[in-house]
Amino acid sequence: MDSQDHHRIQSEGVASDRRESVFTADTLVTHGAESVDAHEDCEDKDLHHTPDLENGKSAHVRENDRRSAIESSTSTVAPQGRTKASLPTVKDKIAGIKDKHVFNEQTNYALPRSKIVTVFLAVSAVAMAALLDQTILATALNTIGQDLHAGSQVTWISNAFFLTSTSFQLLYGKVSDIVGRKVCLLFCLAIFFIGSLASSLAQDVVQLSVFRAISGIGGGGLITLSQVIISDVVSLRERGKYQGILGAFIAISNGIGPIIGGVIAQRSSWRNIFRLQLGLIPASAVLVIFIMPLKRVEGSWKRKAAAVDYLGALLTLASAALIVLGLNWAGGIHPWGSAAVLAPLLIGLAMSTVFVLYQWKGAKNPLMPLDIFKNSMVAGGCFTMFVNGFIFVVQVYNVVQMYQIVYGYSPIKAGVVFLPLVLMQTVSSTVAGICISRLGRYREILLAGWAIWSIGMGLFSIMTVKANLGEQLGFGLLAGLGVGGTLQVSLIALQSAVPRQRMAVLTASRNFIRNLGAALGLAVAQTTIQSTVRTNLQWPEEEIQMALDNPTLLTSDRLILFREAYLQGFRRLFYILASLAALSVVIVFFFMPQLSIDREDDKELKNGRTPEDIAATTSNTSAGTANEKVEDPHVRNV
Repeated sequence: MDSQDHHRIQSEGVASDRRESVFTADTLVTHGAESVDAHEDCEDKDLHHTPDLENGKSAHVRENDRRSAIESSTSTVAPQGRTKASLPTVKDKIAGIKDKHVFNEQTNYALPRSKIVTVFLAVSAVAMAALLDQTILATALNTIGQDLHAGSQVTWISNAFFLTSTSFQLLYGKVSDIVGRKVCLLFCLAIFFIGSLASSLAQDVVQLSVFRAISGIGGGGLITLSQVIISDVVSLRERGKYQGILGAFIAISNGIGPIIGGVIAQRSSWRNIFRLQLGLIPASAVLVIFIMPLKRVEGSWKRKAAAVDYLGALLTLASAALIVLGLNWAGGIHPWGSAAVLAPLLIGLAMSTVFVLYQWKGAKNPLMPLDIFKNSMVAGGCFTMFVNGFIFVVQVYNVVQMYQIVYGYSPIKAGVVFLPLVLMQTVSSTVAGICISRLGRYREILLAGWAIWSIGMGLFSIMTVKANLGEQLGFGLLAGLGVGGTLQVSLIALQSAVPRQRMAVLTASRNFIRNLGAALGLAVAQTTIQSTVRTNLQWPEEEIQMALDNPTLLTSDRLILFREAYLQGFRRLFYILASLAALSVVIVFFFMPQLSIDREDDKELKNGRTPEDIAATTSNTSAGTANEKVEDPHVRNV
């Protein structure tokens, strides 16, 4: 790939963001007028500007600086055919901006290190609460199903959460741009708490599934908002180590969750799984409220509410829910060709098409700006995240289940044997993040991560019934080494390709796409294993279904046959995973070049200047060059 190709890749998707990253004089006048309205219109009590105590400079003083820059730009920049004197002043613009909402950036790189650490601790607590909720259930589902006499419906306990969390995930990126990160995060924690409390009181599988769906509404935003908040307070260069450590927390949650779930399932009531969250969530909320110094978004709530893309939200919720529903039903509950599967899938895909067209042509403030996908880095990165979700969720759920079914391990032992994979993922994620921050490179880490992960999945695909503990642990270590070099590293790569104003929507879109991959992965896993079992055994359907629901009910001879058939399905599944990981190596090589993670204005932002101040200065220095092509200063190749 030559230098011209690299330059084209970086420029794709940036030109459409020019109004966000380089302000014109008229834009600055409008923005400045909104700020004047905030200070001078005493009747609008909701419009405010938050003091920036860390910088030692009040918002009022910074606002005066901004006004000076704005007025300077309006006096020096005049479109063709107009004199300087004919340009409207800030006061002239006030009357026309009453109904506009200020989308001020929430970037705050000037926080001292001690404040950054407190923010990081808070978001890590939030992320762990969200992930523990999901992974604890992995080893406890069978116990819950037996207690509630759920049978095959037990899968809905996890599927209901996954359905709503995926459906709502895309909303939180853009909505947090409008109302602020902290407001969104506290809303998610509140809904998550309500759902967990209700789940601990459920009396049957239907109630539990409904309450888990409520938890998913809140849970869908916790990881995304945690990643976005780190992006707000840490520059792209330093973000690698923080995102890497956050990835380590995520890995730890994925590792200890199955063990905790196994202990609770064997030695206590499964209701304690959800009661555990009743302590973790309030603790996380306290950290968010009292030690997370984030910027608030300016503007009245009326203006913020008017800025939300409600039709886009409705379309994405409905389409995502239908697609995930169809995938959850496919293979296990209903055949792929049945109306119960095809109807939601086809309707969901049709609504997705309408959503895409609306975001492209109709939405004034789209939830998912489609122009970001014109950038080949973003397109390639999101494809690999779809694959990442596919493989990762199948790995977490099916490896633990395979240890229990094929090797007869208890839930606790299955979690312990799975733990080395997670510990290696923790180490590799942390080391990868530190390397990115020190070396400024992510491409080689991504290539190595996907290649190693592919080898690890390939080794799992050759396991036999007689595989010893050393093989099980060794294959897990290799897989963990690979996955740690892909998940958080890809986020840094994607964020390097877009302006800061697109960080939240890009992060939400990336996680949304990853969750869709996970939904497809679970459906394919269920179909692959169950179809293999049915083909190999040729037993009556009632006996096969009983074996899949609770294999301990089989006789010893039947159990041996069932384990061999199940392992064969598991191996076929991991052939697919190894192939997808290998495909991702190719995608990274051709579509994800190395871009610079050092941005020219990072130092100014760390020194306390606001994005609006920098934009005003940029407008002044670019006066008289309106007819020249402007290159984005924030996205560069190396």
